[in-house]
Amino acid sequence: MFRESDKKALRIQMKSIRDGIPAEKRADWSLKICRHIENLCSSRRLKRIGAFWPFKSEVDLRALAASRTDWIFVFPRVISTHPPRLAWGPEPLEKGLFGLMEPVMAQHFMPPVQILLVPGMAFDNSGYRIGYGGGFYDALLERLSCEVITLGAAFSLQMTPRLPVGPIDQPVQGIVTEEGIHWMPDANSQSTTRNARL
Repeated sequence: MFRESDKKALRIQMKSIRDGIPAEKRADWSLKICRHIENLCSSRRLKRIGAFWPFKSEVDLRALAASRTDWIFVFPRVISTHPPRLAWGPEPLEKGLFGLMEPVMAQHFMPPVQILLVPGMAFDNSGYRIGYGGGFYDALLERLSCEVITLGAAFSLQMTPRLPVGPIDQPVQGIVTEEGIHWMPDANSQSTTRNARL
C-alpha cells in the first residue's frame, strides 16, 4: 500500500547518500553521464535536448551543454506550484524559485525537444522516481508527447530496486548513470500510454 511517509523517508535517505558522494567523484561520474548522453544523442541524431542545471549534489550536465554548441538545450522554469507547472527556455539562466537556476525567458509550456533529461532523488528498476516532492516532472511526463524520449539522469548509488508508487507518479523510459544507460523493459508501452492521454 502506498504511503506518502515512505516517500518522505526515502527522500531523506537518498539525499544523504547523494550528498555523501565526494565532490571529485560526482564530477567524474557527471562527465561519464554526459558522454553516455552525447553518444546516445549522436547515434539517434537528437539535437533538441531538455536538460536541467545542477542543484546542490545533483548530476552536473553543464559539460554536455558546453561541448555541443550545435545542439539546442532548453531548461525548466517554475511558473506555478499549484498546480505544478514548468515552462522551458534556453540560456541565459538566473536564480529562480527554490534557488534553482532557471531560464530568463521561458516561452514554451511544453519542452520543444526530442529527448528530456529528468532529475530525481532516486530511481527504480521500473523507471519510477522520487524527486523533491513538488510533482513538476510527474505533471509534465503525463502530458508529454510519446515522441519525446524520457531519460532519468542520476548516479548509480541513487538506484534502488523498487520505490513506492503513488497515483500521479509517472515513469521515465530509461535511466543514465555513470555506468551507462538502462532502458525500461516497457519503455515502448510507456510512450503509447502517454500518447493515448494527449
